[in-house]
Amino acid sequence: MKILVVMPNDTVYPVGIAYITASLKKAGHLVDGIVFNNYDTLVEKLRNKYDFVATGGLSAEYIKLKHISNIAHSANTKIIMGGGIITSEPELMSKALNVDYSIIGEGEETIIELISCIEKNENLSNVRGICYFDKGDLKITENRNQIEDLDSIPWPDFDAFNYSKHLDSMKPTDQYYYDIFDYPREYTLVASRSCPFLCTFCFHPAGNKYRQRSIDSIMNELKERIPKYKINIVSIYDELFSYSEERCYEFSKRFKEFTETLSWEVKWGCQMRVSDINVEMLDAMKASGCFLVSYGFESYSKKVLKSMKKSIKPEQIHNAIHKTLDRGISIQGNFIFGDKAETLETAMETLEFWKGHPESGIQLVSLMSCPNSEIYQYCINKKIINDKLYFIKYHLFDFFNMTEMSKRDFSKLLDLMYIYQLKYSVCATPVKIYPDSIVVRCPHCEEIIQYNNFTIKGLFYKRVMYCRNCRKRFYVVSAMYALYSKFDQVALLIYKIKTKLDKIRATLFIMLKSSSFIWRTYKNIYGYFHGFKR
Repeated sequence: MKILVVMPNDTVYPVGIAYITASLKKAGHLVDGIVFNNYDTLVEKLRNKYDFVATGGLSAEYIKLKHISNIAHSANTKIIMGGGIITSEPELMSKALNVDYSIIGEGEETIIELISCIEKNENLSNVRGICYFDKGDLKITENRNQIEDLDSIPWPDFDAFNYSKHLDSMKPTDQYYYDIFDYPREYTLVASRSCPFLCTFCFHPAGNKYRQRSIDSIMNELKERIPKYKINIVSIYDELFSYSEERCYEFSKRFKEFTETLSWEVKWGCQMRVSDINVEMLDAMKASGCFLVSYGFESYSKKVLKSMKKSIKPEQIHNAIHKTLDRGISIQGNFIFGDKAETLETAMETLEFWKGHPESGIQLVSLMSCPNSEIYQYCINKKIINDKLYFIKYHLFDFFNMTEMSKRDFSKLLDLMYIYQLKYSVCATPVKIYPDSIVVRCPHCEEIIQYNNFTIKGLFYKRVMYCRNCRKRFYVVSAMYALYSKFDQVALLIYKIKTKLDKIRATLFIMLKSSSFIWRTYKNIYGYFHGFKR
């Protein structure tokens, strides 16, 4: 079969689709890949006549995936779709996205069996883990077991998506952690799948059973890919890299042994739980090149942590912050507000801890109701979400009240989050700005550092950065933003007005993009009046 695999995201390469591409090639299919960044490119590509278009992604990519589906059907090509967007809501999304064949859960084995079944004109009901239409009715087959031996899956095929060109164009400003290098080149690694914990705001598209690759398999992949692409950042994308000390030690030891044979520096980062770390393990990780650990902090309130089913304690958060930063390892972490158990009192517990630990670099964000998560089901049962499709299309990232707080108290929570970030975030204005670089004095260690291949535009900006010396996090802000932040009450009023306008604009924009014909017409008109035609 001839298959076109479409990657819907042109900024961060989804490793899941690269795994599907590799599996299809291994099964002997003729496979091309394309990154979907505009309508016309995909239309042109489909003139080559493919048997299938295969794609997938998360719920946040609904609009792009809808466009891909529409384009495939306009070219009379069947579409196969998978990923979290399908797995979280199989029936809803299969119908809404007009998908011919949907894959639920892990797709590497399923898609091979599905295509073979279609090719041989066999009964699709025997293929586990799929949705398909039969005489207009949607059929959902039995669940497929999760893949137990992750070492058996071929390594992801990034070459199909012009990966080298993507690496060449990377800039330190593309992602919050890229600024460790002037010319970052990131490789995304999957070392395990799923997570052994069931936090209420999480949904695991790969199933709930936690499985790990062997360190041999991981290192064999890295030994091939790092020299091939001249990688200097390895990002381990697992929900949880490991809760086994022995595994962390082994990986750190072998990663260090390998990278010491290279002529350039290679760093790595991962996600860990605050309950799983100790000083010796962090020392070993640091010595092997670990520069960043992402922790799931979420809240400093025992009540909220219990409601979220985090299975961690506030004192473990405090310990993880200090032990990690003391070793010169950067931290990525968020405090998430708006859980169903949140009150103004619990929010103040978290805000006051955050205020007292400016070195932590923790960001303050709102709770997202991820489709098919426990909190999502709670919102549906409580009639907070009345129309699932409308919510996913237009309001997935909205901060709405799922607590027992009154409207007034919830509004006050929003105000507190904004004011605290405005008044107590650690910020620095640039010492100098050049066309392609910026010089900043770290507000933590006072070191002056120049970041090259780094551009900041506009008069009003605030972006997160890491110091290359002390590895602590801060914001680089414009002089205008620094002045604005001093008048917090005026700033709050401006913020409220802007937020309302942004919501109206965002809703209209998304509705506009929902129609590919209207969207293309809009782009052409916009291009005409701005001196170019798209």
